[in-house]
Amino acid sequence: MSIKTYLWVGITYLWVGYINTLPPQIYEDHELPKVVPEYKEQAREKIMEHALKMFSERGYYRTRMTDIARDMGVSKGAIYEYFQSKEQLFIEAIKHHGEKRARVLRGFLDSGSFKSLSTAEFFDEMLELRLGSLPLSVDLLRVTELNKELGKQFIGIAKEWEQGLVGLIDEMKGRGEKRADVDSSMLSMGVLALRDGLYGQLTMGADKNEVRKAWVDVMGFLIKSVQA
Repeated sequence: MSIKTYLWVGITYLWVGYINTLPPQIYEDHELPKVVPEYKEQAREKIMEHALKMFSERGYYRTRMTDIARDMGVSKGAIYEYFQSKEQLFIEAIKHHGEKRARVLRGFLDSGSFKSLSTAEFFDEMLELRLGSLPLSVDLLRVTELNKELGKQFIGIAKEWEQGLVGLIDEMKGRGEKRADVDSSMLSMGVLALRDGLYGQLTMGADKNEVRKAWVDVMGFLIKSVQA
């Protein structure tokens, strides 16, 4: 082995030894796992959750892929390995967030009944998952007006949420907890309209305690009116 080769081997060992002494966060934060499937899914979820937090705080238009990458401590190219565009990232993040909210909803129903949705505890749980900020609300109105294709996707997501709630209401009817003549679709639309209306009030600065009380009282009335 030549002297040059020995030098390269020595330098390599020194470098590897140095890297192994570094705290994991110093170098791990600059790369996203790409090879093992389960790591890749974890990376996607990490990007979506981080991006959604920034979208909620800054709005859609003021959040760039570069900003998301910089805030995560990774390169913009690493983000683009998982999402082709900001639009795709935003849509996928919204869907991911909806799935998380659905799990919370299912958890309340499994541990109690439809009546559990009229509790202050449920309201607070859902409030923790709320994507609420004035910049994001305004941007959503703008983007759905300017970008018709993106608007259609948002409508599709809203329909999925509505149908998911319809399915849960139908389950309650099947167990005899709801009147058979209740229109599940109309009830679902009413619940979501109440939620969105109260979220809008919070966005405009309404008192959280008053909004919570409105949810509990109105949902209590709705649920009582459709009980078997």
